[in-house]
Amino acid sequence: MQPYNYIYQIIDDIIFQSIEKDYAFLCFEDHIRFDPKLVSEGCLPYITLQMPAYHYNNEFTFHNNKWNKQLQRENVMFKKLHHYIEHSWEPVWYTIDKPLWDDCARKLQRRGINHTVIHSEHNSWDIAQLEQQGIKTVHWFAHAYICSEFYFNHYQKLNMVTDYKARRIQYPWLCTNRLLKQYRTDFLEMLDLSQGCYSLLNPDPNGLTYAGPVPAHSFDVHGNHSAEIKIESLNPWNTSFLHIVNETVWQDKIHFTEKVFKPIVLHQPFVVLQAPGSLSYLRSYGFKTFGDWWDESYDTIENPQQRMQAIADIVNTIGAKSLDELETMRMEMASVLEHNFRHFYENIPAICLDELRMAITIP
Repeated sequence: MQPYNYIYQIIDDIIFQSIEKDYAFLCFEDHIRFDPKLVSEGCLPYITLQMPAYHYNNEFTFHNNKWNKQLQRENVMFKKLHHYIEHSWEPVWYTIDKPLWDDCARKLQRRGINHTVIHSEHNSWDIAQLEQQGIKTVHWFAHAYICSEFYFNHYQKLNMVTDYKARRIQYPWLCTNRLLKQYRTDFLEMLDLSQGCYSLLNPDPNGLTYAGPVPAHSFDVHGNHSAEIKIESLNPWNTSFLHIVNETVWQDKIHFTEKVFKPIVLHQPFVVLQAPGSLSYLRSYGFKTFGDWWDESYDTIENPQQRMQAIADIVNTIGAKSLDELETMRMEMASVLEHNFRHFYENIPAICLDELRMAITIP
């Protein structure tokens, strides 16, 4: 099975062990998100959802007696069950996917079918909108779990990763940009690009173009390799000091993906371009950040331009240092880098599953 399928089995087990009522556990056909095009083609929103764990010949297993009680697919809409919708991997966009959420609200009003969305975002307007419609939500740090247990699990035993001090620093900072987003190009425009290493495809793989002053630049193959880290040879990914984490969502919500765990695996310090409170969120899961070496108050700045400038100031200060100075700084922060690495592999899976178990248990 693929990682998603393993995790869906685990989630389904947790639901089954935590609640007594019948339920359906539903995921999207592509494992990622709802496809609004199917609604315009005349399909009901739930047609794009399927049972990931026990889906045989268009039959769904509904769990009171977990292994035996089955109903045909067409009866899913009319059975009074609690529907758990798996939405852990992509941000929830209430406006874009409104046909789906409106359908959930109608089923609650007309048939008494409750819905719970299992998601992985924090401080989210979209989640608040779901809850206002009577749709329940369960948060867990899903990407931390999948990265530790599946995507990046094997890296913890490789000498290129563990013996990080043998990888001499060659670049003060690294900023990767496979896809064009305005906040990413705005940020690059604030940097002294001669000091570090960056990527910027123009046009990007989606065909978007950028007309600003930052030259296109590439040091990578730029495939969508979210589950991989470049460690087979010395390269900018693993010989940079400061890792700039450009998350998927900039201002609207905290939604960490695999991006933040690459510097943790590689024993690199990092700054995060995301919503205010992102560093605090990481620390709440036991990770340590780098306030002893630079000003991390940017994490509390609400104004996006001011927060971005504060992060750019850190990057430019690091970029002005010599490589020898950065080697010394890395030695000073070794205990933090090594703590994050160990914590990611040794503790995070249990922390994330406990969080999910507790959230599902709470009525």
